[in-house]
Amino acid sequence: MAEKDGINTKDFLIGGLIGAIVGSAAALLFAPKSGKELREDLNTQVDTMKEKGNQWKDVAYEKGIEISGVAKGTKDKLVDSAGGFVDVVKDKSGKLADTVSKQGKAVKEVVSQNKEENTEAAKAAAEAVKSEAKDAADDVEKAADKAKVEAKKAVEDGKDAAKKVATDAKKEVK
Repeated sequence: MAEKDGINTKDFLIGGLIGAIVGSAAALLFAPKSGKELREDLNTQVDTMKEKGNQWKDVAYEKGIEISGVAKGTKDKLVDSAGGFVDVVKDKSGKLADTVSKQGKAVKEVVSQNKEENTEAAKAAAEAVKSEAKDAADDVEKAADKAKVEAKKAVEDGKDAAKKVATDAKKEVK
């Protein structure tokens, strides 16, 4: 189990259970009753504690399953968000590579045809590549911002759901 503020939750619950048992036994031992009455009371208390322990175990198991489901849902949201970002980056980098390749071929053709036009063609090709790269960078930045927002929302939703499950578990144990 996770530690919070240096206290292991499992150890705390076990300590609480042991304390309850010892306290109940001490109260019964110091009560002015006959041996037979005392044994009956002890057996009743032990049965009650067993029943409560089983109830706590069942609640903890159910809440563990719920928290596991919340964590899986949050993970799935994060994976979907990252997948969308990766797709945008792949698409834009592919388009940019195609543009660079096409402009490189155009520059090569112009260079072989006319030297005076070489400078203008090179400038035009450079501008086209620069424009395409800027557009791709803007799209990737937008996709990154969107993925960041979606990831934060998924994490917050996961935290809220886990808190709700923990609160429900506390109510059920009481």
